Formats: sequence, C-alpha cells, structure tokens
Amino acid sequence: MNEEYKIRKSSVTVYPFHLRDDFDLGFQSPAQNVSQLWDNLADNVGNKLNIPELESLQNHLICYENGNYKQEKEKGNYQELTKDGQTLKFQEISLPDHLILNGSILPLRIHDTYAADLTLSYQNLTVSLDKLKLLNPDGCLLPNQIQASLGQTILLYAEPVVYDDYRKLADNCLNNFLPDKVQLAPKLIAEGLLFGSPIFEYDNRNINPADRCHVLVWLKRHPDTLNLATAKFNYYLLNLLCSRAKIVFAYHKSREWYEEAQGIASDIEKQIPEFTRIENEPNPENRLSQLKDLLARIRTKVFDYSRCLRNLSEYHNTIANNTENYKEALAEIQSLTLEEDNLKFWQNFLDLAENKYQQQIKADLGYLFPSQELFREMISTIRGMVEIEQVESDRRWQEDENRREREWQENLAKQEAAEREKERQAEKQAENREQSEKEREEKLQDLIFFFGTAVGAGGIFCSSYALTTSIPIQWRPDFSLPIHPFIWSIFWSIVFGLAFGALIWIILVLLRKIFK
Repeated sequence: MNEEYKIRKSSVTVYPFHLRDDFDLGFQSPAQNVSQLWDNLADNVGNKLNIPELESLQNHLICYENGNYKQEKEKGNYQELTKDGQTLKFQEISLPDHLILNGSILPLRIHDTYAADLTLSYQNLTVSLDKLKLLNPDGCLLPNQIQASLGQTILLYAEPVVYDDYRKLADNCLNNFLPDKVQLAPKLIAEGLLFGSPIFEYDNRNINPADRCHVLVWLKRHPDTLNLATAKFNYYLLNLLCSRAKIVFAYHKSREWYEEAQGIASDIEKQIPEFTRIENEPNPENRLSQLKDLLARIRTKVFDYSRCLRNLSEYHNTIANNTENYKEALAEIQSLTLEEDNLKFWQNFLDLAENKYQQQIKADLGYLFPSQELFREMISTIRGMVEIEQVESDRRWQEDENRREREWQENLAKQEAAEREKERQAEKQAENREQSEKEREEKLQDLIFFFGTAVGAGGIFCSSYALTTSIPIQWRPDFSLPIHPFIWSIFWSIVFGLAFGALIWIILVLLRKIFK
C-alpha cells in the first residue's frame, strides 16, 4: 500500500525537445511554433509551481529580446541559452506539509533542436509516495502541458526507504506522480540496471510524439549511483534522449508522408480512365483542352508525390544520422557504467531504429519509387500528346488564318477593283461630259461662224448686186411684171451665204478629223 512506501532524495527531471528549425519550410527556417517550449514552461509550469525564475524564463534567455522571441546567433552545435551560460537555479519554494522544493533549469540548443534540463527535488527529505503529486500539480509536467514538438522524457529518481520490491515501488512512484485521471497512462515496457541501480522504462506509445509520455523511474540501490551520475553522464544522457526523440518524431512524420504519398498515387491512378476517355474525344479542340487540364492536374499531383518521396528520404536520413548520434551517446554512457549494469532497453531502441524504422522507410521508398517513374512516364505521354495536338491545332489555326487572309485579300482586291472601275467610269463620264461640252461648244462656234460667214457673204453679195441695179421697187403686187432685182438680191445673198458657210463648215470638220 502507498502509505507503507517511503522514499528519500526524490526528484523529477523533465527533458523536453522542440524543433527550432523546420526543414519543410526551408533551410534553417524557424518552426512556426518555435517559442512554444519556453512559453509553456513559463506559463504552464512556472505558474503552477509558483516559481518566479521559471515564470520569467524568457527574460533569462538569449533568444528573447524585449520579451519577444528572436532567434539566437548560433555558437557551435551545443549551446547554453541562458544569458550567463549557466544553469538557472530556483529559490526554495515552500510546499504543504513543510516540504521545501528546490529546482533548476538549463535551456539548451542541440543542433536544430531546443532542449531543457528541468529538475525539481525535495533534497534530503523523506516523504511518502503521495507527495510526488506536489511535483506535478494538475499534470503540469506532462506532454500535453509542455507541448514539445519532438516529445519529452521524464526521469523520476528516488532512494527507497520503505518498500518490498523495486518493480512495485517504481509502478507506485509513477502512479502517484501522474494525475488521478490521465488518458493513455504509460505502461512498463522495459527495465535495466544503471550504475548498479534498477531503472524502469514506461511509455504510452502515443502516435503523436508531442503527446507521447515517456518516463524513466530510477531507484537507488548502489551506494555510488549518484556519484557515478556525473555531469559527463548527464551530457550524454541528454544527447541520447534527444536523438531518441528525433528518431521517434522522424518515423512518425514518415508515416504521415507515406500515407499522403499513397493517397496521391491513388488519385493519379483514378485519372487513367479519364485519360482513355479523352483519347477518344472526337472534337480535336475539346481533346486538346481536356488534355491540358488533365496534364495540369496530374503534374501538380506528381509534384506533390515527389515532395512526399523527398521528405521520406529526408526523414530516413534524419533517423540514420540520429541513430549514429544515439549509438555514440550510448557507447559513451556504457563506458561510464559498472560491469554488472544492464542497458539492454536502450540497446533495444537502437536496434528498433536500425532494423525497423530505417528498413521500413527503405521499403516504403522501394514501393513508391516505381510509381513515380510510372507517373512521370504518364506525364511525358500526355505532354507528348498535348504537343502533337497543339501542333495540329496550330496548323489548323494557321490554315484558317491563311484562308481568312486570302478571303480578306480577295475581298479587298474586289473592293479595290470596284473602286477603280467606279473611278474609271467616273473619269469616263467626266471625259464624255467634257467631250460633249467641247463638241457643243465647237458646234456652237461652227454655227456662229456659219451664220456670220453667211451673213457676211450675203452682205457682200447684196452690196455688190445693188451697184448693178437701178430699177425702182413696185410695192403693189403685179404678177405681170418680172421679179424685182431687189428680191433676187436678197435671195442670192441668202443662197450664197448658206453655200459659202456650208463649205467653210465642211472644211472645218475635215480639218478637225485630220488633226485629231
């Protein structure tokens, strides 16, 4: 029963890991929720535990300026983020039942990841297990409160004073540390021996790493356990847990990208009947338009498919790199341990990363790559058809354009010919009018000339005839008398004038015909 168990020097250390950079957004691009870890540690943990130093955590970090997040300048792969580069120690906090809480936090950057070493302890006090709840009021140290994107590990340490067996004590320590109602409580998955003391591993195996509750319960049995847990050990433990978190996160993300790739592949394959239908479209213009639409849709999906494969490869590399980091950290820890220690549970995770996670992603890529080649071939085929159809369409368009151009030229030529004919007719009419006027003028001149000549000739004749006549004129008619010479003078003047004028007129007409 819980009241029978007593522990001493109990402490809890939280190791949260949060992505600072998001390679999906570009090289060294800050993650969208990059400051969430520090904000939640201050708001959800500092406020719950009433720790002033933790409540004002941002004021102590180099990645904040005037209360606003500003990405720090990098100094190596491992960097303390406090302004003095030291662990931030908390003032003693008084708790109920005369308990004194001590603690500290060391904010860090490990490569592209923010991390923290947050430790709370009762120092040398001997307490019952139910006092562990005071270290985690309302579950403020659990993943759903800290919300580290890569997940976290909680290390519970205690020195047993009253107990019956270590396994049962570890279960009870965890049960008392967790809130009364917790969803998906972690279960024991492994146990081992570290620095001569038993250590138990619990995990709820939540699919989302940010909600995954990973807990280590370490119970002192060997008298030198704490002495062996040096700063060097803490450094390699932090790196080992960080690599573990990144491996779990990368594998989780690889499952998401694999599922998305499968969904995209399924969508593309559903377009194959559409491709067949378009091939049988009788109208060439509709066929070209539908092929272009199909090409645009498939090209976008194939691009997304390639992006999924690229990200799968990136996460495979992430797991491979962090597996090596994990292996190095584990080797360093093993070099510090005792001969009887058993760290198989950490070795088992290494085997899991190498033999399952990496191999699974390799198998996924091996399954997805042939489809990528098929989709690329499909795009090439559709693009080739589009180019052929486009050439045919351009040719038809050019023929229609040439025909329209010819028709336009012909119509223009007809219009120009009609205009020229109209102008020619107008010029001809104008020439005819001018010729008619000229002929009328010539006739008028000829007539005037004729009458003038006739009159002149008659006058000459009349005047000449009068000199040869001296008989007076009889005004009363007497038909017994001969015609008077005056009458003959008038008659012959008229006859002579007309004859002479007609002769001159004939001569003028002949001269015009000769000189035209």
